Amino acid sequence: MVLKEKIINIPKKPGVYLMKNRDNEIIYIGKAKDLNKRVSSYFQKKINQKKTEALISHTSTVETIITDNEIEALILESNLIRKHKPRFNIELKDNNKYPYIKITPEKYQRIVKTRIKKDDSALYFGPYPNVKYINRTIKTIIDIFPIRRCSRSLSSKKNISPCINYYLGKCLCPIQGKTDIGEYNELVEQVILFLKGQNTQLLTQIKREMEKEAQNRKFEKAIQLRERYTALKTLLEDQKITTVRGENEDIFGIANINDNFNVTVLIKREGKIIGKSDYTIKNRTGEEDVLEQFLDLYYEESRQPPETILLPFVNEELGTLKNYLKHKYRKTISIIAPKKGLKKRLVSLACKNAYQRLKENLYQYNPPDALLMLKKILKLPHVPEYIEGFDTATILGNFSVASMVRFQNGVPDKKNYRRFRIKYIGEQNDVEMIKEAVARRYQRLLNTEKILPDLILVDGGKPQLNGAVEILHNLSLLKIPVIGLAKKNEDIYTYGKKKPIKLEKGNDALRLLMAIRNEAHRFANTYHVKIRTKEGVISKLKNIPGVGEILINKILSSPISFDKNISIENLKKINGIGDKIARQIHKAMRKNNSPSSD
Repeated sequence: MVLKEKIINIPKKPGVYLMKNRDNEIIYIGKAKDLNKRVSSYFQKKINQKKTEALISHTSTVETIITDNEIEALILESNLIRKHKPRFNIELKDNNKYPYIKITPEKYQRIVKTRIKKDDSALYFGPYPNVKYINRTIKTIIDIFPIRRCSRSLSSKKNISPCINYYLGKCLCPIQGKTDIGEYNELVEQVILFLKGQNTQLLTQIKREMEKEAQNRKFEKAIQLRERYTALKTLLEDQKITTVRGENEDIFGIANINDNFNVTVLIKREGKIIGKSDYTIKNRTGEEDVLEQFLDLYYEESRQPPETILLPFVNEELGTLKNYLKHKYRKTISIIAPKKGLKKRLVSLACKNAYQRLKENLYQYNPPDALLMLKKILKLPHVPEYIEGFDTATILGNFSVASMVRFQNGVPDKKNYRRFRIKYIGEQNDVEMIKEAVARRYQRLLNTEKILPDLILVDGGKPQLNGAVEILHNLSLLKIPVIGLAKKNEDIYTYGKKKPIKLEKGNDALRLLMAIRNEAHRFANTYHVKIRTKEGVISKLKNIPGVGEILINKILSSPISFDKNISIENLKKINGIGDKIARQIHKAMRKNNSPSSD
């Protein structure tokens, strides 16, 4: 009661809030444009997502520090996080300096890789987050443009023999003193055009030069230029992710599996995707909060922001970051969450990369080795060919569902996934929900005489495990081994044993079990969202005059997606819906349809 009263009295001003536990330890630090609104949002909503439940359950008191403006709040938040390192905040640990491609300011300019950017009249391109990309780019350049790379002195009077690159046709070797400076400078200009992404201009310039040399009957030179032109054209045709406008953009994607997050940044410069960075983060406060914190840290010190930052979603707090970047770099940065077109597809691509990287980090296992190890650890009679995993999803007992996924020989067998709308449980009770799903699954397998699994996994600890065993006992299926996998420490619970089995996080058997558990979790949540959406649509449709049960069934069976982009034209395609009803449905579906944020 004291905490709630304190929250009510929090000022509606910008600043920083510090959440503390019973031991007065700071466990989370955040910033806000309106402290009262932001902090109240944690406590006034129903806690229906795990991303805030853990944080709130550990919070005993909330302190605030008022600032004069949002930018001051952002800077203060950053300083406090670095000082206190709260466990619910993220920490950006990738502090390595990214390398640049440098064109030196010498008479015969060289191309080199460097991690230090100096004020020395040289040309710098980058930074490039992907070192493999920069090495590959330099190799491509010297394969096509015979520009100098070695650091041997040009002023030496000694008779220096050229290096092997000269004999391979990959360097003009100006140290011999035979290279025309004008011709060399034209070559450097072409390299610069290539690095800037001005490909059309570059190809036009080489083609014009090639034709000129051919007209002057310098056929050997013309052939060299033709080979350069052909190599470049072939290379650039393979560059699929490129745009003619030459935008500079940072494209962010985020993915989450069981409080493990991965943020992927696609780096787009001069209209081309030139690299990718990945950051894996352990956090419990949800995607919006993780991405917000990440952006603050990512742009805090060394990284120059581009003209545009593309995100999968935005909230009002990101306006603070926008103002901070404008204040720091003296230019306006556009921060948007695109809804359609190429930019939307690029954000989706970044999210797909984030999810893929997260899966690689969390579930990288060798199926045969994992199954053999599992047989040994659990003392199974044989290698478990079929493993089935169960999980549940609910909001305070509403829209309760369960899922079952099957893995065969250590890999998902998606055609044999099953989902259950919980029928008999009227409250939030994970154990009873697991029992209902297990009963319905294996009673059906017995009735149809289909293949039973070699191992059953349930999400949870002893209560969920005992519940599943009780059902199998009633079905006379106790011969099937059952285990529980608890998320907190990834402990494996077996029936009849007091202590759980603890395995190293890199163990292939544990990685397989985690993959099964999390796939069941994903499948349950997908179905849960679908049920909630359908129920919400039905509720809205019932309140529209003239829309009855028959028309509702027609609407729900149509292929229309009922999101905020629903159109009147698509609604009118459904038999029985005219212009008036379509407009009423359209208005009802769009009302209060914007996603909420924590």
